[in-house]
Amino acid sequence: MRLAAACLALFLTIAATASAQVAGSPSGMIAISPREELAQHQRMEQAFAALQPQRRGVVDTYVLSVGFWDEHVFQHEAEGAAAVLGQRFSAAGRTLILTNGEGPGTPRTYPGARPYQLASAIGRLGEVMDRSEDVLVLFMTSHGNPDGSMAIQEQMRTRFALRPQYLREALDEAGIKNRLVIVSSCFSGAFIPALQNENTIILTAAAYDRTSFGCQPERDWTYFGEAFINQSMRQNRPLLDAFSTAKMLIESWEARDNVRPSLPNSSVGAQTQVIQGAMTGRVR
Repeated sequence: MRLAAACLALFLTIAATASAQVAGSPSGMIAISPREELAQHQRMEQAFAALQPQRRGVVDTYVLSVGFWDEHVFQHEAEGAAAVLGQRFSAAGRTLILTNGEGPGTPRTYPGARPYQLASAIGRLGEVMDRSEDVLVLFMTSHGNPDGSMAIQEQMRTRFALRPQYLREALDEAGIKNRLVIVSSCFSGAFIPALQNENTIILTAAAYDRTSFGCQPERDWTYFGEAFINQSMRQNRPLLDAFSTAKMLIESWEARDNVRPSLPNSSVGAQTQVIQGAMTGRVR
C-alpha cells in the first residue's frame, strides 16, 4: 500500500491545483455526493480484487485504460482499447478500466478517472506486478489542452488536468519499468519529452502543437482510436507496424476533411524489446 499512498499524495496535489483554476466555474465546484463517492470506492475495490497476480518467470502485461472526459466517445474508446489491447497482450484478468461516465444521469459501470483514482490504480498495479519484469500498457483518451495537459471532467461537475510530468513522477514512484503509454488527445505529443526513456514506448494521437480529430460526443472512436486500436491493432499487426498503418489512415481522413494534419508522434526507447515481444496475443 506504500506505493499507492505515495501516488495518491502526488495526485491530490495536482487535483487541488486544478480545482483552484476552475473555481470561477459553478459547474466545476459542485461536489460528488457521498453516495456516489462510496459507489466509486466500491467499484475500485472490486476491480483491484479481480486483478490476477503476476506469475514468476513469466512476462505478464497489465493494461490500464482510462477515459478522462465524461462523454460517450471517451468511455467507448477506453472500453474498446481495453478489449483489444487486453487480447493483443494476453492480459485477461490483468486489465483495469477507469472512466468518468457519459454525463449526468447515465449509469456508471467502472471506477472513476479523477486524478486520485488514476494514482490509486497505478499504485495498485505497481504492487501486483513484477515491476522490473512485467509490462504496463497505459491507454488514455480525452480532450487535450494547448499546454499539453489532458482534460478531466466527471458528470459535468469536477474538472482537473493531468500534466505529463506528474504522470512521469507517478509511474517512477510506482517503480514500473517497462511502459507502453498511448495518449489519444489533442496536443498529446507533449507527453513524449516527460515520459521518454530507454524502457518506454510512447504513441500519441497528435504532435505537441496539433489538434487531433473525431472527438464528437456521439462517436464511438476518435480518429486515432479508430485507426490505431479498432482497425490496425485488430489486424494483428506488430505494434509499430500497426502505428504506422494508423498514421496513414489518419492522414487520408484528414486530407478528405481538409484539416491541418494532427501528425501522430512516437518515441521508442532502446530497451523496449520486452514490450514489443509481450504482444503475442491475437484479436479473436
